[in-house]
Amino acid sequence: MHAVVDRSDYRIKPDSVWSGLWKKTAALGIVGLVVSAVGLGQDPKRFAYSYLFAFFAFLTLGLGSLFFVMIQYITKAGWSVSVRRTAEFFMSGLPIFAVLVIPVLISMGTLYGGWLGGHEGGHEAQAAQSVSHGAVAKPSDHSHAVPTTHGPAVSLEERNARAVEDAKHKQHAALVHGKAGYLNKSFFLIRVAFYALVWIFLSMRFFRWSTEQDVTKSIANTLKAQQFAPIGLMLFAVTLTFAGVDWLMSLEPSWYSTMFGVYLFAGSNVVTMAVLILATLGLRKNGPLAHAVTIEHYHDMGKLLFGWNAFWAYIAFSQFFLIWYSAIPEELVFFHMRWTDNGGTWKGITLALVVMHFVVPFWLLMSRNIKRRLGLLATGALILVCMHVVEIYWIVMPNLGPLHFHWLDVTCFLGVGGLYLTVVFRAMEGHSLIPIGDPRLTRALGFENA
Repeated sequence: MHAVVDRSDYRIKPDSVWSGLWKKTAALGIVGLVVSAVGLGQDPKRFAYSYLFAFFAFLTLGLGSLFFVMIQYITKAGWSVSVRRTAEFFMSGLPIFAVLVIPVLISMGTLYGGWLGGHEGGHEAQAAQSVSHGAVAKPSDHSHAVPTTHGPAVSLEERNARAVEDAKHKQHAALVHGKAGYLNKSFFLIRVAFYALVWIFLSMRFFRWSTEQDVTKSIANTLKAQQFAPIGLMLFAVTLTFAGVDWLMSLEPSWYSTMFGVYLFAGSNVVTMAVLILATLGLRKNGPLAHAVTIEHYHDMGKLLFGWNAFWAYIAFSQFFLIWYSAIPEELVFFHMRWTDNGGTWKGITLALVVMHFVVPFWLLMSRNIKRRLGLLATGALILVCMHVVEIYWIVMPNLGPLHFHWLDVTCFLGVGGLYLTVVFRAMEGHSLIPIGDPRLTRALGFENA
């Protein structure tokens, strides 16, 4: 077993590529947000959706890291102690989202016009969405014209299509009206404040317990974290689920899925494990974690990455299958929007998620040998990080319309990511890279798979 040596051995060295990295990400984030602010003036609608995509892509990483930390405490895991601090760094960036959420709130009228201000607030958006869903039938060349007193003659088929469309509008309005007790501006803002307070409280509390232990070496910090973890996990489950409903599901207020919270939870854990693998490999390559995170740890992280991705695929397919089988129009709209509607432009992205988020990683990460060959493991992790970003884009952007990449997608992503990673890298530079005061650290440093 390795003995824990002086604390400085597990800190970022001044000559490391990680030293001062937070300054670079801060500059990148500021530039990204400034340029995005210009885009806000030019195209407020595109900015709103691009920013929400970037916001949630990084938020899921922070929340997944928080879950990883709490689950290690509640299970009293020993193998992961030397890995846990890296997750704590990514968890420590959650408080910045209390600031980063402001542009989402500013853009509420654009994003959530379908329900904001009650059932009368989004008729134009509802009409546009219904047209994009392909509900309006085109008149037939063989139809018979029917004269009207209000304008030119229209075909019988067109009149029937309009009647059907009017009925759909009324049904849509009734559904949204029925949710007005939940989907209203005041309650929405209260929930946003609640989510922010819970995430800030949990991330700061667990981070403080861990980093204080570096100095005090007190086992009491570990015991307090273990005792509080069950409460933290319950708060986490509630806030992640309802935040997904509020910020993503309500983009189409008539749509609903009872599995959507679990679906987001699975994706958060996939991207967290993938990022932990890549981040620890980077820190290991540059020295500080060379002996603290070994092949044995990567073997276990690879198993977790494989398992979480299989769980994601199971939830994603189950959600699709149950919605397809039940054929309820209010549920089908989600997949129609990403397959046949919007000109079918999202069909390729949908198929790419099936192939690159499940089939390829499943085949690549299944083997024990792959999990112990760091280059191939890193390849699988990188694929899943990229596909998680694509997935969040796929969840958010079809609500805007057909697939069309825009420079705001990039600048918002760099802006949000830059500021979030600034907090993460600043914390990384200010603390030991492993929890040197944790009583289970010795077990972690000498960990071997059976």
